[in-house]
Amino acid sequence: MPSIEFVRRLDGLVYRFDPDGTHNGRPSFRRRDLDLWCRWAPERGWCVVDAEGVPNSGPLLGEDRPRELPPTGPWRSWKAGRSYLYDLRRVDGETSRPL
Repeated sequence: MPSIEFVRRLDGLVYRFDPDGTHNGRPSFRRRDLDLWCRWAPERGWCVVDAEGVPNSGPLLGEDRPRELPPTGPWRSWKAGRSYLYDLRRVDGETSRPL
């Protein structure tokens, strides 16, 4: 299972998430440096959630079909009155590539 990363468009900052079991029957990814997960929630679809399960990021382009893995492409985050655009990419080993 590949890792995923979010690349912030503003400045290129990269957040890496590694596979970490399953949640709601789909793969779960945990951020390397914080208690944040990219998970699938039945009521929301794919999103990034904090340790309490509160969503703070999701795909920018909505889709009505559930996917086995989080969709690559643009995602928007929101927290404490701030919002950023990221690009989600799948990562093979230590080399990233957009899919």
